Amino acid sequence: MPRRESPLDPGDGSLLRFAGDLRALRERAGSPPYRQLALRAHCSAASLSVAAGGRRLPSLAVTLAYVQACGGDVREWRHRWQLLAAELAADAAARRRALDAGRAPYPGAAAFEAVDAERFFGREALLDRLVAVLAERRLVIVTGPSGSGKSSLVRAGLLARLGWAPAVVGAAAGRTGAGDGAGRSPAGGGVPVALLTPGERPMEAYALALARLGQRAGETTRDTSGPTAGDPVLVVDQGEQLRTRCRNAAERARFLDALVATAAGGPGEALAGLPVAAPARCRVVLVVRSDWSGPLFAEHPGLADVGRHGVLTVGRPAPDELRRAITEPALRAGCTVEGALLAVLISTAAQQPGALPLLSAALLETWRRRSGNALTLAGFQATGGFEGALARTAETLYNGLEAADRAAVRAVFLRLGGELLDGELPGVGEDTAGAVALGDGLTAGGELVGGGDEGTRKPVRRAEFDDPGVPEVLERLVRARLVVVDRDTVELAHHALPQAWPRLRGWLGEGREALGEQRRLTAAARGWAAADRDPELLYRGVRLEQLMRRVAAGELATAGVERAFLAASARAAVADRRRAQRQHLTVAGLAAASGALLALAGGSRIRRAWRW
Repeated sequence: MPRRESPLDPGDGSLLRFAGDLRALRERAGSPPYRQLALRAHCSAASLSVAAGGRRLPSLAVTLAYVQACGGDVREWRHRWQLLAAELAADAAARRRALDAGRAPYPGAAAFEAVDAERFFGREALLDRLVAVLAERRLVIVTGPSGSGKSSLVRAGLLARLGWAPAVVGAAAGRTGAGDGAGRSPAGGGVPVALLTPGERPMEAYALALARLGQRAGETTRDTSGPTAGDPVLVVDQGEQLRTRCRNAAERARFLDALVATAAGGPGEALAGLPVAAPARCRVVLVVRSDWSGPLFAEHPGLADVGRHGVLTVGRPAPDELRRAITEPALRAGCTVEGALLAVLISTAAQQPGALPLLSAALLETWRRRSGNALTLAGFQATGGFEGALARTAETLYNGLEAADRAAVRAVFLRLGGELLDGELPGVGEDTAGAVALGDGLTAGGELVGGGDEGTRKPVRRAEFDDPGVPEVLERLVRARLVVVDRDTVELAHHALPQAWPRLRGWLGEGREALGEQRRLTAAARGWAAADRDPELLYRGVRLEQLMRRVAAGELATAGVERAFLAASARAAVADRRRAQRQHLTVAGLAAASGALLALAGGSRIRRAWRW
């Protein structure tokens, strides 16, 4: 009799559940001894036993060998292993972050703060332009797509250049720490600065920021030689929160009125009823994502009029800027960056929209796996690279969502995934081992071997994400750096995300037929709209009926122009049926009239015959 397995440690962790399910699979197979199981699996009995021990995650190869030997579903268990590996990696990274606090040369996916100024490199030329614009204009608007480094430029660049660590108000409180000493430069001089993020109640954050500015303006000697001629500076970061978090249009308008008035010469009546000791006048820097700058300008023409000459657009960094952003922080920390790693990072990041947070996150994980004092390509690959960072982030975010939001996330990624290639989708199918393959980025076993064709990725129009609940979920994906928005378009943060994230790869594999139909519907709707809604381009007949049934069943998601296209097609179909009915009735009436005339003509000939 083989000896019984040791019981699993008490607890309800993911690793223990995984091991328990492996044991249950073996029991359903008749509880064969591990020596017998090893012969079937072509694997050592010890490694199979450890796989079901629940103390550490077994390798993917051992897991699949165990499952195959027990007659389990290899594809299902591959998916489960990948999800568990991403979860455990995220937990380990969180523990490492706690140990590495204050030592790491890179901040990860978070923005650089004023305290990070000594490791903020690569944006010196852009920072010089920002300082020059601020010296000329009293209201400066810093805009650009998500992930382009706007917040880092202002926080770690501008605020440090002004000589102050900012006073943090509202949602911005974090690593900078709004404490008793916040807002004071080491030398006690510099320019009074306050930093706020609007949040749900922007006027409260604004009043507090101005109060602190007024207090510090009285404490600080004016330096008329500086870039702002001694004027206090109010920085409003993440200005898109005025549209994404503030639901009160009146308060939003009041806040924008206050910004314009503050830049013009003081808050005036903007803060009526709020007791603050505001400075006489100050300069304002508004940082807002480019996809929300247009709506804000349209909502508040005064802001557009005052700020149109003070707009600074932050785009993708140049290769030389990326090189400095990678190597200089490492040098300050006494480390070096391997040449092969530097080449890979620059070539990949230069092609990706919103790549800076992803690059910083990958560098932080590589630094934690450094070889001596060297950041190496092997260490970068051991972290999973850009793809590994994306997969961990995506799975963590998805697991924290409610059921309705999870459905919305799936709809968003399916729509973005459907734009990966022109024409039909890449080869999404199953190999003999049951693995899902997408394009040429996977081996037959489902392992990542490289990215797809970056040039084939196509942005999707923002208007296609207007279903109820979807805009809010889209904002969460943007904050997690999984998707990038720029004015009117949305796209994946990295073209390899469908390959790197097992859950998304499964969605694309399961819904490949519906996804192809979705893309054809989108293309038809766009063509109809581009042709001034030509009725000849509408769907009709059986094709329209099938699409309407699939939309009603939730198999296809429609948004914006697609809904308008289907609605117009349905109206045209109804009009066609009515027209056909009228034509039928007309023909029937004509036939009846013709019959009556023929009858009359026949009767007339009969009467004439009788007379003869």
